[in-house]
Amino acid sequence: MQNFNKTLIGTLVIAAFSFGASAADVDNSWYLGAGLGQNNYQSVDATSHLQDDSDLAWNALVGYQLNKYFAIEAGWQDLGTDDDTHLWGGNTDGSEAIDVDGFTLGLVGTLPLDDKWFATGEIGAYQYHLAHEMGQGKYVSATDTAAYFGIGLGYNITDALAISAKYRRFSDVNETAWNTVDMDAQTIGLQLTYRFGIESEPTPLAITETKPVVEPKVEPKIEPKYQTKIEKEEVTILFGFDSSELSSSGKRQLDKIVRESKNSIDDSIVLIGQADNQGAADYNMKLSKQRVEAVANYLLDSGLQVADMSKQAIGEKESRANSTQSRSLERVVVVELTSTKKILISSL
Repeated sequence: MQNFNKTLIGTLVIAAFSFGASAADVDNSWYLGAGLGQNNYQSVDATSHLQDDSDLAWNALVGYQLNKYFAIEAGWQDLGTDDDTHLWGGNTDGSEAIDVDGFTLGLVGTLPLDDKWFATGEIGAYQYHLAHEMGQGKYVSATDTAAYFGIGLGYNITDALAISAKYRRFSDVNETAWNTVDMDAQTIGLQLTYRFGIESEPTPLAITETKPVVEPKVEPKIEPKYQTKIEKEEVTILFGFDSSELSSSGKRQLDKIVRESKNSIDDSIVLIGQADNQGAADYNMKLSKQRVEAVANYLLDSGLQVADMSKQAIGEKESRANSTQSRSLERVVVVELTSTKKILISSL
């Protein structure tokens, strides 16, 4: 078991350096955390009369986010005390007890479920110190390493602050010097984490750019005079997480584009669809195509009159966001309408 635990620690350290080298420019950030819950000592086999028991457990940690899916965490885990006071109430002197605490090092995987909720899984090594008091003035202790794994469900309170419900199991937490106790432990509780360097980005406004181009004409005075205007209007249509369905706000923006096209003598329109950087790249490319088609179909069904329509899907190619709010601004289709209008300026 000791050889397995040493191999596990070495694997985690190598994984930290390899992931850090490949993902330094993706989503790297530091975070701190702390948790509180209950530990259950299980399958306790001790030379004293101690049995399975429960106590308060707590932990503190520091983590480094390698990319949007993986992080390395190091921390301190206190599993509490297994003692005869818990077993027999206040009728004993509490002279028999087992205390366990120590350092953890683990690899944590994160799976986003939507903009707020996420699931986690973790695996690592626990270098613990176990103190076993078998009676008054009679005790032994040992320092060793145990494997652990865990799962959790979390919620992003803000872009930087998150809360998670965590379950962790520690296997073979034993006193190996004199073989006085063999047991397992499992904890369940809540954990808060705070991430550094996360900033919210401002919401972009729809940009309307008008560029009049005057083409002077030499005409007889009996003929009316016109001015040709080329106008460009750009709107941004936002979409929900993993969705290509148009919102009522998006439809109102597209209705305005349709009205503008009916007042023009020559139009062209460009649709550019984009996805955020959550999930697989090929799926995000497919999703951005679906969003472009949803916008194009709505415009055509609403009576859009243009000479040319160009459609382009770029997936997550231009997505750089690293926060919940900023990612919501990258699930878009940008619509650019170029209109040529002839305006009467004088007549006889």
